[in-house]
Amino acid sequence: MTDLSVLVFVVMISGLIALYAIRLKAVPMPSFAKARSEIIAYIPKDTKTLTDFGSGWGDLVIDIARNRPDIAVTGIELSPVPYAISRMRAVLAGKPNLTLMRGDFRTLDRDPGDVVVCFLDPRIMADVGKVLESRMAEGAIVISRAFAIPGWQAFGEVPMKSGSDYLYLYRIGRHRAA
Repeated sequence: MTDLSVLVFVVMISGLIALYAIRLKAVPMPSFAKARSEIIAYIPKDTKTLTDFGSGWGDLVIDIARNRPDIAVTGIELSPVPYAISRMRAVLAGKPNLTLMRGDFRTLDRDPGDVVVCFLDPRIMADVGKVLESRMAEGAIVISRAFAIPGWQAFGEVPMKSGSDYLYLYRIGRHRAA
């Protein structure tokens, strides 16, 4: 590859990331190891299925699949570049309990499982709430990093040790403010 072709490739990939960041109102953010460990610690022991809405580069879902082989883990990502990279990383990780899907969590007609984790832009958290309220079973858990779901009552707002974010913990069926 010539220097010019590398530059064109980098500009195209950067442009694609920027285009989807604007369209989705969210920039794909990596999750660092300490933050991932904190999130994993809040996943209940009896969890069988977990979905990450906006799994981005795959950091969290791959770590969950590694640390909790007893859980069927699904990552959903719409932005094509982070999705492609997470797919490559998942192949290298070789975790049979991990599935990655390219799609929009709002339009995929599927049961998200026992636990949903998310680290999404606050402008789409109301959409997260609507989807989860209609698709999750009573008693299911939602773990949202940094941003609360509007109109929902968390049973825990836990300051993260790894930074200034909070984890918002919700239980479906008890998530509506009284």
